[in-house]
Amino acid sequence: MKFRTAAPALLLALILMLTACGGNAPASSAAAPAASPASSESAPQESATAPGAFTVPATTAALNFAQTEDLDAAVVKTQNFQYTVGEMLYVIGSMTANLSYYGVDPSVSLKEQNFPGEAGKTWFDVVIEQSLSYAEEQLLYCEAALGKGYRPGPEDDEQIAQMRAVAEQNASQSGWDVETYFQQMFSTNIRWKDLEGVFRKSFLAQKVREELLTTEYTQEDLEREYQDNLKKYALIDYYAVDLGDGEAIPDDVIEAARAALSSASGTDVYRQAVQDFLQAVKDPAEIEKAGGIGAYTDSYLESAAHRGVGYTASEFFDWAFSDSTREGDILLVDSDQAKTPYAYCLLKKPYKDMTVTVDIRHILFKTGTPYATKEEARAMADKIYQEWVDAGAAEERFIELCAEYSADGNAADGGIYTGVTEGQMVQPFNDWCFDAARKPGDHGIVDTEFGSHMMYFIGRNIGWETAASNGLLSRDYDALMEAQKALTPAETDRELAGRIVR
Repeated sequence: MKFRTAAPALLLALILMLTACGGNAPASSAAAPAASPASSESAPQESATAPGAFTVPATTAALNFAQTEDLDAAVVKTQNFQYTVGEMLYVIGSMTANLSYYGVDPSVSLKEQNFPGEAGKTWFDVVIEQSLSYAEEQLLYCEAALGKGYRPGPEDDEQIAQMRAVAEQNASQSGWDVETYFQQMFSTNIRWKDLEGVFRKSFLAQKVREELLTTEYTQEDLEREYQDNLKKYALIDYYAVDLGDGEAIPDDVIEAARAALSSASGTDVYRQAVQDFLQAVKDPAEIEKAGGIGAYTDSYLESAAHRGVGYTASEFFDWAFSDSTREGDILLVDSDQAKTPYAYCLLKKPYKDMTVTVDIRHILFKTGTPYATKEEARAMADKIYQEWVDAGAAEERFIELCAEYSADGNAADGGIYTGVTEGQMVQPFNDWCFDAARKPGDHGIVDTEFGSHMMYFIGRNIGWETAASNGLLSRDYDALMEAQKALTPAETDRELAGRIVR
């Protein structure tokens, strides 16, 4: 099991701040540093979130924040920046969002709940570790931003002022000043200055992130990365049949299959050996029901086929990725637990993933809520769309409109869906996205069973190119972090960090 912070977004935890305050004003894309699974890239789904609402997981784990520490004491610092106790109150608190997803009991102290997979480590240990790692990374980004000539600008002040105004408005509805309101929301003595400090560092750090994310790699760069790291990116197709098949197989049957497959090659040879094996061990009535041994074997092999599988360190994968192995070659690998082997047949040598995906943005004008009929939803979509087109059809403005009008759950992220595969979305939506003539910057309106969608096409991706580009981006990120650590190393007071939460 892995535990890591969510990918950085434009405004660190802005949505969480507004949600905690009950806010529903439009905002830029943002995300809190939250616990997320390693496979967090789940398929996007349309939801019934109301326009302008922000959906962010609340803190789910029991935390008891210390109230007596010096809030201005530095927990993590670099040459020009620091995270104070007050700022870490927020980072640690938001780091626990969604912990219930991992089975954490919100009624029990994190110090009393073991972290699965690592003996002697509690969830408290992990949250503190990840919070400090996040803070250190943010500070290194900020230092790198200074080194590249980036500085805070008036747009940062404007964004902070907007956030403060939203906070004050929500605080007044409860009869509190903004400081009291946040202390009630976060159950600690956090101050507005602490939140502002977190946000301002995020603004600066984001400038470097954006520079990294907009790096353009040439086709030659991608091809070189792919060939240099073939096992990392290439896919293979193969059959895998367990000659034990979970049953008590007679020794003579296993030996006959082993003899037929050892030093053999060819899918026909493989199929015949598997068919003979099945004929000897399977219920004749089951075979007859399937239409005979030939049909039964075809069905069995179809279930034993593995297609588009990436490399994993093992005897089989090393063999499959070897230059000397050919398609149709057969390999027997004896199980460590039993005398029965697995029989593999390589169907397709390592190849590039040519899967086509698209990245798009959309604004959902949802039928039912808030628009009573599909005609009303379409009329509103037409109105906003035309205003947007007349204003220049800029992607930045599309993102702002999305936060204001979209009823989908990704409204706060600019309505973006990345890595969409054909057939993933409802048909009209899918057909617009995968129109062969579609090109970056295209836009329009699509009607589906959910309502009317303002569409913006970002671009088309090829699987292997995306993977190689991400690999290069990761390399560049690691290089940036290592270089910055050498220039402005982070100093961390782990003992103080451990006292922030009891």
